[in-house]
Formats: sequence, C-alpha cells, structure tokens
Amino acid sequence: MIERDKKVISPSYPRDYPFVMDYGKGSEVWDVDGNRYLDFMGGIAVVSTGYSHPQVVKAIQEQAEKFIHISSDFYHENWVRLGERLNDIAPFKEDALSFMTNSGTEAVEAAIKLARYKTKRANFIGFTGAFHGRTMGAVTFTASKAKYKNGFYPLMNGVTHAPFPNPYRPILERKKGEDYGEAVVRYIEEEILAQTLPPNEVAGVLVETIQGEGGYIVPPDGFYPALRK
Repeated sequence: MIERDKKVISPSYPRDYPFVMDYGKGSEVWDVDGNRYLDFMGGIAVVSTGYSHPQVVKAIQEQAEKFIHISSDFYHENWVRLGERLNDIAPFKEDALSFMTNSGTEAVEAAIKLARYKTKRANFIGFTGAFHGRTMGAVTFTASKAKYKNGFYPLMNGVTHAPFPNPYRPILERKKGEDYGEAVVRYIEEEILAQTLPPNEVAGVLVETIQGEGGYIVPPDGFYPALRK
C-alpha cells in the first residue's frame, strides 16, 4: 500500500509513520495488519466524537439516501441548521452570518479577504510558530517551518510576525507582575505598532487559540484579554 501511494500521491503530504489504517471504533484504530492503536490525534482534532460514532454514522447514512451534494447556488435545510447552531454559540452581540468553507486554510484565506475588504487596510499581525495553512495567503502567516515557504517567494505583502507567548521558551523580558502573554502584547504595542507598523494600517490579527505545529502551546491567561484590549 505504501509503495502504491508513493507512485500516485503527492509527496507534499508528510507521513511520519508507516501506518496504513483499516478502520476505527471510538478512540481506537486498526491497521491493515490487524494491529490495534489508541488514537491521540482525533484526525488532527476534527473527529472528536470518535470513529464510527452511531449518531454520526446514522446521520451520514440518512443524508446519503437523500442527496450527497448540491451546489451553493441553491438552499438546503442542513446548511441553514448549521448556521443557526453556529449563531447560538458565536461570541458576538449580534447575529452572525456564516461562510462555509472546505478547510481551515480556506477559512483563513476568506478571513484575510474579509478583513481587507471591511477595513480597507492591507496589513496584518501574525505570530511565530503558527500554522495557518499552505495556500499563498495562509502560508505567509504560517511560521512553524521555513520549508513551507521555500520556493514560493514573493509571498503576500503586509504580514508582520510577533513572538507567540510560549511560556516554556520565552524570548522577551517580563515586567514585575506581568505574565508572559502580557509581555508579548506590550512588545506588539511598543516595538511593532509604535515603531514599524502604524495601528491605523492594521486590518487584523491572526492567531491560533492554541498553537499546534508550534508545539501545542497554551498561552498564559493574560494573553488574549490583553490582545483583545
């Protein structure tokens, strides 16, 4: 199977282990040789319900019997229901309008366009260690591995990177009583916005809630309140 894969699938998909999946159940997976594993990845966190969850399987079967796909040129109930459920949990004071995408990378590209369109500004702030995707706009923000950008310059203009508040490998000094997240926000204010990037030219800030490729880093408690402020 692995040799067949090498002949027909792009090498841009890294495979770190010679694991060929056969099926999964709950939090466990089996390879084609019958070996059983406990899955700590959850499909890179997109199958948190587990494999072959009865309700998920039932919903897929029922939908497949009705129709598999219809273009975005027409209406259908599940799309509306999803938008309504997202509205119920969206942290906005007003109702939101959802834009459905096929991947996280596509969502990032849409966010870049929306921020530029809404603000009429061209510049952004991103963070070192981040992974946002590998399409042209998203890879400009991505700063987890230099190889992702190799051979693709010039990239999108207008992205300035700040250090992500990694409490295990701090590179900035903290003031007394300041957590490392607050120190990073102070750096953005004093070093980036005050010296190199005018605040009125910033369309947005793109940040992972918890960094993945950067090392599964949870920022200090003070980071997001200070950044939002």
